[in-house]
Amino acid sequence: MVNTTLGQSGSISSMLLWIIILIVVVSIGGFIVFTLRRKMLDHDNSTTVGSSGLLDHLHQMHKSGQIDDAEFASARSAILRQVQDDLESKKGGKTQAVDPLLDGLDLDR
Repeated sequence: MVNTTLGQSGSISSMLLWIIILIVVVSIGGFIVFTLRRKMLDHDNSTTVGSSGLLDHLHQMHKSGQIDDAEFASARSAILRQVQDDLESKKGGKTQAVDPLLDGLDLDR
């Protein structure tokens, strides 16, 4: 009778060990999936965020006098055209123009 109890105890501890291992593996897998998902979603927004930073840098150059009004307008138009093209390619050409969206903003501060 004692041998049966020890045998069951060994199988229960073995099962408990495998359950703990399974929980750890699933947790690590979930962490990897969420990390990759976050990186993929950040990559989708990188064009807009990068262009916004570029516009800010361009504005600072214009404000400090490193570039004149014509250069600022030309570079701003080129950046906005590129953003619009990127958005159209991602959405299949079903986006509004970027310039009208930004006309209400005071980018020339």
